[in-house]
Amino acid sequence: MLSTAYWGPVVALLELRWRLHRTDAEDLAQDFFAAAFAKEWFARYDAAKGRFRTFLRTCLDRFASDAARAKARLKRGGGADEESLDAVDTDLVGAPDETDARIHDEWVRGVLAVALDAFRSEAQAAGKSTHVAVFVAYDVDDPPDAERPSYRSLAQRFGIPETQVTNYLNWSRREYRRHVLDALRALAGNDAEFREDARDLLGNRPL
Repeated sequence: MLSTAYWGPVVALLELRWRLHRTDAEDLAQDFFAAAFAKEWFARYDAAKGRFRTFLRTCLDRFASDAARAKARLKRGGGADEESLDAVDTDLVGAPDETDARIHDEWVRGVLAVALDAFRSEAQAAGKSTHVAVFVAYDVDDPPDAERPSYRSLAQRFGIPETQVTNYLNWSRREYRRHVLDALRALAGNDAEFREDARDLLGNRPL
């Protein structure tokens, strides 16, 4: 879940802050997550010291900096040292910059993707795949003409009564929102961060 939710933000940060081409950013992102899980960097996160996203960004900046230095040494014919992130300083806080908006957008997309996958799997197990299909077609997909499909067209497309489209959408929206909250709760460092992220993503509606 963590790598799925934060894949987009990590790649975007490597592209914008470290000026990497897309393919190079994706390769380094894969290396970063592999190293982070293998060496349990994320287990060192202390919620009392700040948000998890800030900690992850600190880890990524250190990793990217080490990778850049290693690449420079190799070009000069030297060897590459072990990553210094084994001694990462969890008090280091990254300052906001012009990349923040893009990083936030990628984070939102990642969280929603995690929630949609979980929602789809649960609905399929419950025999409600059509509910998800209607929801995705109406609320998730971007139609070519920038207009949502009509309820009549959805009913014809999925072979259901037009009067049931509203029920399918209401049920799906409720269940999907629950999965969004579950994803946010699992990704947050503590309850305060979860509530802040939920308000950020869902507005001021009751949690």
